[in-house]
Amino acid sequence: MLQYENMLHTDSKYIKLVSSRLRNFKQKDAYLWNFSCPICGDSQKNKLKARGYVFKKGNDLFYRCHNCGIGTSLANLLKNLDTALHSEYVLERYKTGESGVKNYSNEAISVPSPKFGRLQKSKIFEHAEWINKLPSEHFCLIYASKRLIPTQFYDKLLFTSHYKQFITSLVPDHGKQLLDDARLVIPFYNVYNELIAVSGRALETSDKTLRYVTIRVKESDDKLIYGLDRVDLNKSVKIVEGPIDSMFLSNCVASGDANLTIVAKDIDCTKKILIFDNEPRNKEIVKMMQDAIKSRHNIVIWPDTIKAKDINEMVMSGISVDEIESIISRNTFAGLEAQAKFVFWKKI
Repeated sequence: MLQYENMLHTDSKYIKLVSSRLRNFKQKDAYLWNFSCPICGDSQKNKLKARGYVFKKGNDLFYRCHNCGIGTSLANLLKNLDTALHSEYVLERYKTGESGVKNYSNEAISVPSPKFGRLQKSKIFEHAEWINKLPSEHFCLIYASKRLIPTQFYDKLLFTSHYKQFITSLVPDHGKQLLDDARLVIPFYNVYNELIAVSGRALETSDKTLRYVTIRVKESDDKLIYGLDRVDLNKSVKIVEGPIDSMFLSNCVASGDANLTIVAKDIDCTKKILIFDNEPRNKEIVKMMQDAIKSRHNIVIWPDTIKAKDINEMVMSGISVDEIESIISRNTFAGLEAQAKFVFWKKI
């Protein structure tokens, strides 16, 4: 046991010695350090991004970047940063009396090849079926029909009768407490058509806290955005809260929550229009809209004639999609004009 403690002490010593060369370096826990990845650079746009982690695994420390996917030993990270320091590290580890599989084994760091085109989307999932393949009387299709979800999205939505089994087949080590219930599943893809997350909407359970359960399939600190696989960034992009809401509007993505400004920061396009839910008495939404105006974003201030809370409710109330698009166009404001309209819209 003392030998292993000495090894971890040595590992900790050397990650601290090299810390001055690691951007945004922070120690999060006794054996957990976070910093910007020195291999991929982490982010060219945001120098505060830090998705590299050194962590304890067994009796050693290892490195993993949640941006480029590199996973390797601490020794190889040191070797990549400073060959002289790496040599000292290997010698000191040897002096601790280490034997067997060595942290400092000579393995190459493998950098994933950059992606230049879109991948073929996965079409088969265990424990789930695309809803366009379901029989017409199926209760999931009936639910989709009642919500007036556009039929062109039926081959982009899944149904599972066992959500826990479905998630476990995708992410075996998810570590979440899940109900094995029936859900409408909304897959999230990135710009390369890689599956990054799934969101399951409960169809039978009434507990509102479990109505939507979203699980990441691909590790990342980036904000989840629904619709990146089908949006045209060369055009104006609309940003709404709910994935289902985004299905009714042209060139639209969804945040999955009310924090639309984070999505706006992550999307590089000609123009962004933030479309918050129409809830003038919701303190959280009112605050986020105020912050968006201060940041000079284009936002929609819904007119008093609209009583529905969100896009889907508007459609279900009988307002056509064309009319909603027209309302959005006529009621998109920025700067002082947005502030003036906002003052009359909010009810708190």
